[in-house]
Amino acid sequence: MSKGRLDALLDGLGIKLVPVYRRRLAAQSHARGTMHEIRNQYGDGHLVMTLRCIRQTKNNRDELWSETIGAVSDILIQRPDWAIDRAGEILDAFDRVPLGILRGKAVARRPWPVRATLRTLIYEQLETILDEPEQRLAV
Repeated sequence: MSKGRLDALLDGLGIKLVPVYRRRLAAQSHARGTMHEIRNQYGDGHLVMTLRCIRQTKNNRDELWSETIGAVSDILIQRPDWAIDRAGEILDAFDRVPLGILRGKAVARRPWPVRATLRTLIYEQLETILDEPEQRLAV
């Protein structure tokens, strides 16, 4: 049986999708639906950049939860100036964002939607790292 296009794309990033009834290991995810959604709406390049922001960091390499992937994608769509114009800087910035800790805070705030809460928590940290201080004050 040949691999699907999504699985082949993820092979290049060192990620394996597993069924939800199996426990995730390092570099594995249950987030097939979220990845399909992002890929279908924004394309392969956007999905790859989203996953690189997670996988190519020191402490976040295995934070491949659907809510985390979705939140990172949302931020990259909202801030193309970060995602496109400053791709190297955003990858470096994600080294300083503790995705697992922030996801735990978002989960603790249920019944609020985890993805939306997590998006806000991540965005605040990235904004502090990537935006000029005078830009933040002008808002």
